[in-house]
Formats: sequence, C-alpha cells, structure tokens
Amino acid sequence: MDSHLRLIELRHAAVIYPAEAGAHRRVWSDVSITVKRGEWVVVAGANGSGKSTLASVLLGLCPLSAGELHRQEGMKLSGLLQTADAQFLGETIGEEFAWQLGADIQDAARMRSAVDEALSRVGLLLSPDHPVQRLSGGQKQLIHLAAVLASSPDLLVLDEPTAMLDPATRAIAIDAVRTANRNGTAVVWITHRLEEAANAHRVVAFSDGAVAFDGDPRVFFYGEETGDAGNHEESCAMITPCRSLGLEPPFIVKTVEQLAAKKCRFSPSPLTWEDLAEAVILRCR
Repeated sequence: MDSHLRLIELRHAAVIYPAEAGAHRRVWSDVSITVKRGEWVVVAGANGSGKSTLASVLLGLCPLSAGELHRQEGMKLSGLLQTADAQFLGETIGEEFAWQLGADIQDAARMRSAVDEALSRVGLLLSPDHPVQRLSGGQKQLIHLAAVLASSPDLLVLDEPTAMLDPATRAIAIDAVRTANRNGTAVVWITHRLEEAANAHRVVAFSDGAVAFDGDPRVFFYGEETGDAGNHEESCAMITPCRSLGLEPPFIVKTVEQLAAKKCRFSPSPLTWEDLAEAVILRCR
C-alpha cells in the first residue's frame, strides 16, 4: 500500500492494564491494523474482546504497552466514544460546537449557520442555546456526531455511535456518516450491531484481545465463495468467520442462507435488504 494512503497504522500493538495487588490484565496482544484514506472499517467482536480499546488507542486516550502507532502527518482526527456525558465540554449546544469548530470559524453568524447545518444532517431541530443537561442520551450522541462531522476530519473514529438511537434515528446517523465517507473521510465504526457492517469496505473482528479477522464483509458473513454451485449447500453449512467468533450474523444473512438451502442462490451474497430485493427482481426477470 502506498504510504500516502495510510492515515493511521498499528504495528504489533499491546495494551496491558494494571490490576489489583500488582497484577496486570492484558487487553491486547500483537494487534496490527492499517486504515487508509477514504476507507470505512467496521470493527466487531464480543463484549470484552478488545474492540472498544481501539477507539481509545486511535484517539490517543490509551497508551500502548508495546508496539507502534503511526499517524499521517497533518491528519485531522475526530472521534466519538460511548460515554456521551463525559465528552461534553460546553453547557449549551452552541458552546459544544465552539469547542470543535472555534479554531476554524470565528464569525458568530458563520458559526450559527454551521451549527444549524450540522444539526440538520442528523435530524435535529434544536437551538444552539439549548442546554446540554436537557438533552436525552440519544440527542447527546447525535450532537457529538454532528459536531465531529462538522469538523470535516480525515479520519472519524466512532465507538457504538448508534447504541442509544431508535431505528429511524439510527438510519439518519448512518446516512450522515456515509455521506462524509463518500466525501473522503475515513471511518472506523465500532459496533455490536453487525447489520451495520453492510456499509463497510472491511470488517476487522477482535477475539481475546487480538485481530481474528480482517477482510471483506461478505467473506466475514458467508465465508469464501468458491463459485461452484454444486458445493453451495456445503459452503452454506460451513462455519463462517462470523460464527467462528461466536457472533450472531444479521437477520439478512440468515435469510439469504435459508434461501440458499432452498436452492435460491445469489452471487454476490446480499448484505442489505435492498441488495436482496434487487437480486430477487433480477432473478425473476
């Protein structure tokens, strides 16, 4: 990979936390990950697997115990952690945006316009004077997302960004990030909602503090497709990378597997309901 495409890179990284009575708890061991410009990487894994540690490491909040972290010089990095309350620095929405954009926008009118535009991207119609303490948990999450998107980062690191959102609001948030990604922002999206991997260029899956899979989402959910229709039943019954890690695949994947078992097969395997609908339409023509 050309060096100018690498935004951030971990090499043989380890994270060890101190525990009680002088003991230590190893969170990561020998983790190597590269994120390149314009890429969308979904990070998956069971609870305690080490995936959330990635956000803290990439954002500089958690030091490495061993290994190396390289960032491209001049890269603009923003992020969103799970603890929404702890991340607020201002008392109002406007003050929070000022912390994010103050260095770029000094004019009050331009700042107000930027805030209004950013909030509309995530479906919020709130005044910049609205107190933070009167926001719901989901609204706080969206405010943070709107603010980091407004800063136009080169790399956006999001840890469970839809955890507190209802399905309709979740779709708005995903669409806002997708738009930023299409405009060149690289995204590291850490989630337990595996259906969100449909947006990804790559899936990185953690297990026991190590990277257990790094590759194409379709391979993660369906395994390697051989192209041999006669062996399709066998390939559907195989233990996929997703299942081998003890993770439950999304309902769309289960549906496609059930259809394949009935000899209704699609190539490439659908990752979204839209993909499946289009494949069915093409099959029925």
